[in-house]
Amino acid sequence: MQLNLLFGQSDDDCFMCHEDTELKSEINGRSMFINKNVLKNSVHKTVSCAACHKDAGAEDFPHKVNLNDVNCGSCHKVAKDEFFRGIHGQALAMNEAYAPTCKECHGEHTILPPSNPKSLTYKMNIPVLCGKCHKEGAPVARTYNISEHNILDNYSQSIHGRGLFKGGLIVTATCNDCHGNHLVLPHTSPNSTIAVNNIAKTCMKCHARIEDVHTKVIKGELWETEPGAIPACTDCHPPHKINVKNVKSTMSDNACLKCHSRDDLHKVVDGETISLKVNKADLDKYEHKNIACV
Repeated sequence: MQLNLLFGQSDDDCFMCHEDTELKSEINGRSMFINKNVLKNSVHKTVSCAACHKDAGAEDFPHKVNLNDVNCGSCHKVAKDEFFRGIHGQALAMNEAYAPTCKECHGEHTILPPSNPKSLTYKMNIPVLCGKCHKEGAPVARTYNISEHNILDNYSQSIHGRGLFKGGLIVTATCNDCHGNHLVLPHTSPNSTIAVNNIAKTCMKCHARIEDVHTKVIKGELWETEPGAIPACTDCHPPHKINVKNVKSTMSDNACLKCHSRDDLHKVVDGETISLKVNKADLDKYEHKNIACV
């Protein structure tokens, strides 16, 4: 049975009013005009109006003024479940300020597939989409204590951002490649894609066999067997700031000393415990003091 047969009104009934470009809400004055041609090109072109706006499908015509919010989860059940397990859905459930709903990221009547360059979720549009809330000076950035600052500005100057915006490389990493789509978790969650024990796996989605590149400093098997015993990718490559320049010219000794000033940092070779602590005061006495660690 087709969805539109379950409800009293047809799409033609809806467009008798909603094709009027001057139609506005009696509540807030918002335009109620729906472009039929745009809707026919959206991913929901085969879905009737009343399938989403269920309380607009009554036999009484016209429908009531104040309709309920559309429940996208009635069709997109997996996405709904992941969303409400993530930080955005939890914020929405608690009525937190600026918590997004589906339409903030996907749009409403103009939703296009992510493969379409005009889609809000097209690869090259993702940083701008997320940046509406998370860029410097945006509502979320102003309101919440987020550990990362100047996110969009830093990303646009990073190797990933330059690849996307200047090189047009849609294979490069954007926000959702690292943070996820609907199931976005804070880095403090052990299940987060950017948690310290998971970040290598996330980076290796693009940077395959990354352990082979780092064998001079880290034994390869540790990447899989002891992820918490090695530096996370972001310890040396700051998130959102990964630069196109060589790491030798962009990474300071202070970054290394964040770990290597610890008394408990060590490795074990043939049963012998070897300290990996570096005493900065001693280092400054030697003739190589002006040579970077890396």
